[in-house]
Amino acid sequence: MSPMERTLAIIKRHGLKWWKVEYWQQWARRRVDLFNIIDLIVLDAGIVGVQVCGSDFAAHKRKLLKDEADNTKAWLKNGGKIELWGWRKLKKVKGKKATHWKPRIADITLYNGELYFEERG
Repeated sequence: MSPMERTLAIIKRHGLKWWKVEYWQQWARRRVDLFNIIDLIVLDAGIVGVQVCGSDFAAHKRKLLKDEADNTKAWLKNGGKIELWGWRKLKKVKGKKATHWKPRIADITLYNGELYFEERG
């Protein structure tokens, strides 16, 4: 199961409206995100742009806060919210073999023109 499929499973379980805005650009052989920062749009007490990734959480954080900061700020200034969902496999119990997939979720916000990153507990 891919990180996108795991994310969608949670969103669907909560009964939220969503739309995938990432697509495959065949001639360039790469995935393209909406504004280069958003994979999914979710309607949940507002419009939420979700960036989904696997274990490369730091690279996606850098993308949102530095590489594509202008797009991130524009989305937030216009009333959207942004979340970063990274997936990792963790042990259920320390020292045991059983594992499960757990999302690492962070909110990106804008305050006084500066971007802030806050991971959820």
